[in-house]
Order: sequence, then structure tokens, then C-alpha cells
Amino acid sequence: MIPSDDIGATQVLKWQDGKQAVFMLEFDDSAPSAITTAIPELSKRGMPGVFYINPGNPPFLALEKQWTSWSRDPCVILGNHTFSHVGAFSVPQLDDELARCNDAIRRLDPGCKWPRLVSFGQPGGVPWNVSPEEEAALLAKYRLVKRPPFWGCPFQTQSGEAVLALVDAALATGGMGHHDFHGVGGDWHSTPLEIFLALLDKLDANRDRLWITDPVSWHQYATEREGAVVQAAATGPDAIEVELLTAADPAFYDLPLTLATRVPTAWRACRVVQGRSETTVPVRDGAAMYSALPGGGKIRLRPA
Repeated sequence: MIPSDDIGATQVLKWQDGKQAVFMLEFDDSAPSAITTAIPELSKRGMPGVFYINPGNPPFLALEKQWTSWSRDPCVILGNHTFSHVGAFSVPQLDDELARCNDAIRRLDPGCKWPRLVSFGQPGGVPWNVSPEEEAALLAKYRLVKRPPFWGCPFQTQSGEAVLALVDAALATGGMGHHDFHGVGGDWHSTPLEIFLALLDKLDANRDRLWITDPVSWHQYATEREGAVVQAAATGPDAIEVELLTAADPAFYDLPLTLATRVPTAWRACRVVQGRSETTVPVRDGAAMYSALPGGGKIRLRPA
């Protein structure tokens, strides 16, 4: 896990909790089957999904009460898919579409931190008459993180084998995989229900190796990790102090990173304290693995 045998040597792990790879589930267009099928299945498994909503469109408005209720579920993460899914005709019109969708997301989850990063999925099948530079400026204005390009049924994947292979590919490369949906078992551009359930079952079976997350968290972790600097402040047989810094803006990049620190061989468990956060973790192969917030103050490790 840690190349160095020096006590206090610390490594920022590639993915949260030392997981081997990342996988994300994303759902477009406020499709009714998100409410009737996808969200209940995710909630049952405690598995997150990102739902790119169009709050001004009839499919959303017809089920607005259900969206309001489900938006409080920790498995439901709302993304910006523009307010009405009509496309982008000009910079002012797209500005309005993005702003109104963000306002709706904020209203749907009034307890969430704001301002914050929100995932953005460009709607398909509609005109998009703004330049990449104009789009990038608007995304920055509204703190929108552009998701990876759409990849899913029935366009890029047409079979259960092709969908499940995305999980295997992520695990093989140690990178990020994702599958994107419109309808699930119905609606438009539908993914058959049996394929959707098979994908959830495969993800569930690989939870020990997969970080199942959302595009914003993936983006935050990777950005913080790339700019991370770990400094060993003090080391000894009874205590280790480590400081974790990152170049990312702490107002928006506030996701804990996972660290592994080499500790003395006599330690069997480790008490980790950073600010008001305190936890006890096991020591495995001479190292303690734990979460810490970049810029959150010194991290103190002691034998438990």
C-alpha cells in the first residue's frame, strides 16, 4: 500500500476507502420510471444515483410531489439538465435555463449546502448553438461540473453483457466506469428492467472493490488528490502527526481523501484525530487507512 517503510510515510489513495475503481449511475430527463422503478431499487440497496432533471418539463411537473419527497433520500442526487430541455439558442437563454434548474434543485433539497458543485448533463436531441467556450463560462458561473459523455442503452449498449462489461472494464483499469439511462423498464430510450437489475446486482457484489458514487464526488476526489501534499509534522513510537493540504478551493472541494500512514509495528489499532473528528481504525500490513479533510488541520495518530 505504501512504498516507504518509514514511520509516518503517508500516501493519498487513488480512490475513496482504498477502492479499486469507480462506478456511477446517471439518469436523464426526469423520466417517470426514475420515480416508479429506478429510485426505489437504488434506495433499497443504499446505492446512489444522479438524476438529471428538467423541472419545467411535463414529465417532471406531473410527478413533482414525488420528486420533492424522494429528493431527501440520500441515494438521490439531483443534476442540472437545463430547466426545460429545449436546447441552447443563445448565451442569455442558456444562462436562464441553467439558473432556473439550479434554483429548482436548491428548493427540492433545502437542507443541502449552497452554493455547491452540481453535476451537469447536456440534454440530447435538441439544438446547442453556443460555443464550447461560452458553455464553459456558464458552467463555471453556476458551479456546474460537466459529466462524462453519455454512455448507455440503447445507443452505446444494447445487451446485458455489454452493460455488465462496463463494470469489469472499470475494475480492470482501476479507473471510472458509468452507465447512463433515460427510461428504466419503460418510457423513452429505455433500458430493459432485467438489465438494470442485473447491473445493480453486479455492483452490489463488488462493493468491496468499487466506489459507487456520483460525478461531483468523483471530480472532487480526483481534483483534491491531484493537488494534494502530505507533510509529516512529527513521528515517534507513541504518536504521529501528518498534515494534508491541497491546491483546490476548500469552499467547493471539501470531500475527505483517504490516506494510508505507516505506523510502528507494535500498533494493532490506531486512533485518528483531526479537529473534532475522531475515529479508530485497524492497522493492516503496518499501515492505518483513514479519511481526512485537506486543510482541516493536523492529523494525529496514536495507538488505540
